[in-house]
Amino acid sequence: MEFEGRARIHSHLDIAPLIDIVFLLLVFFMLTSTFMVPEAIELELPESGSATVTETESITVSLNQAGELALNGERIALDSLRLAIEPLLKQAADSAVILKSDAHTEVQQLLKVMDEIRAAGGSNVALATVQK
Repeated sequence: MEFEGRARIHSHLDIAPLIDIVFLLLVFFMLTSTFMVPEAIELELPESGSATVTETESITVSLNQAGELALNGERIALDSLRLAIEPLLKQAADSAVILKSDAHTEVQQLLKVMDEIRAAGGSNVALATVQK
């Protein structure tokens, strides 16, 4: 007498649809996300009632609350600011140096940056503010 053995059930999980869904989600999130390039350093400019808007081409130096510097959007150390700004001032001697300083920056740090700009030959230094 022969006994029939239990038929083994071979279950097979097809992962192809799962992979398709994962790739679709990946493409969806890549297309719907926004890629923003932040400014070199975050600043909260001080307010001024007598602020005027200028449209001249200028050299921009940014100083945040932590004391980090950026020259035209690129981070730079205070020690190398003078050497980096001298060639820019020689190219455009009549251009202004706009100093964007955070509203909560220490005055001593701001004065150090202004001294470096003046030592490099920048006589026309303007502080950037926002209108009230």
